[in-house]
Amino acid sequence: MIKDRLITLFNKERTSVWFEKETGIDRYRWGNVRNGKARITDAEIEAVIALFPQYALWLVTGKVAPESGQTSPEYDESHRSLAGQDAG
Repeated sequence: MIKDRLITLFNKERTSVWFEKETGIDRYRWGNVRNGKARITDAEIEAVIALFPQYALWLVTGKVAPESGQTSPEYDESHRSLAGQDAG
């Protein structure tokens, strides 16, 4: 679900205060979305995609297309780890 992926991104990336500052959407609104007390709206999805365009496809479909620059937080994290192993 989109909401679950948004929460995953939210938990990995920043705080409610940061999201409020970057999107103009109130931090308490972000907290309510994160805690399941509010449904996510198109405005929040669009705001997150504007901040993280590389996660747009993943956010709405759950799929990645690295050849098109569309990844996910998990994909990026695993590839950073692999790149770090190559450096050693």
